[in-house]
Amino acid sequence: MARSSMQVLSKGEIEQVHQTSLKILSEVGVKVDSPSVRVLLEKGGARVDKKKGIIYLDESLVTGALKTAPKKVKICSRGGRDYSIPEQGVQLISPDGQPPAIFDVSKGQKRRSVLKDSIDLAILCDALPEVDYVWPPVVATDMPSSRSSFYEFLVTMAYCSKHIQHGAASAEEARFQVEVASAVLGSEEDLKKRPIFSDVCTPISPLRYDQGEAEALVVLSRAGVPLVHLTMGIAGSVSPVTVAGTLAIINAENLCGLTMCQIASPGAPSIYSSFSGVSDLKSGFFVCGTPEGVLMDTAAVEMAKHYGLPSCAGGPGTSARSLSAEAGYQSAMSTMAAILAGSDLLVGLGGLDRDAMVSPEKLVMDCELWRWLKRLRVGVTVDEATLGFDAIKRQGPGGVFLSDPHTLKHMRKCLMIPQVTSYHSPGEPNYAMDELIEHAKKKTKQILAEHKPPLLSKEVAIRVGAVAEKYGILLPDGKQIFPHA
Repeated sequence: MARSSMQVLSKGEIEQVHQTSLKILSEVGVKVDSPSVRVLLEKGGARVDKKKGIIYLDESLVTGALKTAPKKVKICSRGGRDYSIPEQGVQLISPDGQPPAIFDVSKGQKRRSVLKDSIDLAILCDALPEVDYVWPPVVATDMPSSRSSFYEFLVTMAYCSKHIQHGAASAEEARFQVEVASAVLGSEEDLKKRPIFSDVCTPISPLRYDQGEAEALVVLSRAGVPLVHLTMGIAGSVSPVTVAGTLAIINAENLCGLTMCQIASPGAPSIYSSFSGVSDLKSGFFVCGTPEGVLMDTAAVEMAKHYGLPSCAGGPGTSARSLSAEAGYQSAMSTMAAILAGSDLLVGLGGLDRDAMVSPEKLVMDCELWRWLKRLRVGVTVDEATLGFDAIKRQGPGGVFLSDPHTLKHMRKCLMIPQVTSYHSPGEPNYAMDELIEHAKKKTKQILAEHKPPLLSKEVAIRVGAVAEKYGILLPDGKQIFPHA
């Protein structure tokens, strides 16, 4: 059985991108806003312009980092679903990550997301089998802004048993995450053996790390937490307008992040990543779900494979602001490309409005899309059983296979059974988008009413609660968030 695939770069073009990225790192450099991280990098072999705060990485330093970076990365969970990527036939997907708004399908408009939404979405993601790992889908805007991300990490750990992907805006937040996860597993050594969360480290394109991100990177690398170097090139805005030029920035930022990790802690797990797009040159706004953005992310996956690194790419991204045809075709295009390119991780379930908003109903519909597109990726199995000669012989010319034993034996394995999509017969009324949304809405409500996520033991909850209290992560009434069995 041949597997479908997609490739946009030749070997020669991959080498050109690589060489240009090395020139960027050695001649243009990367601005790192943290004095302590600049000192660390200088000791590790980087050249540093102390006045400008720019670090320069020579080819030998980058090459050395590529040698020490592990070629497989563990993606574990407190619920026991563990992976080691890249893994043949394994592609994992998560929801969109931490926009500050949620689409209220009943009113047809967006609203600010709150902590209750974070909890509901964690439960929804825990229940949906298609969701493999969870980037907290929304921001808890009703919590103190300087601490909202702490709350989101905590409630996702509490109400979801799957691997968590998060972000840390400071060394303090990184330490908080490490302490919470270590409390769940038992110790920091246990966390290194089974990292139940990973972190997204996002440079500010082009070529800059703010102080908090850089210092968090060091803390997390030393704790053995996998780091996803999520670059967000925007063609015509913060990167060259060409796909190739943006790819050079994407690649340089990924190589820089990986090198920083290896200097901080040789052997630290890193994942190559891009979630890039273009700028609407009329407004200057970022636009996702475009052909150019898809090409950028597809090419980035190819660069990751060239280096032998795990990869993460954008999934069902869209610029649409509602559950519309635009959301459907943009999400399908970007997800299909990432699947065919062979990205190990994808992110974006439920995202709307350039990833500035999440819809629980779209998350459910995107899971249907994910099932269908993965079926295309698997391809066709041709063997004696699937060819069905005996069934063809039984039915003969003009026969009907509906009740044939071959159909009954193979139908569940061979046919996708929709969960929110409706297959209408010709005589039924016209199929409307509203019907699909209603099905997704009904399924969402049913899950939230019925699903009980596996809670941690009282002993573990007490340990996690102590960490939360230490960092001041309590509800307004002073109560702790973390429930227990």
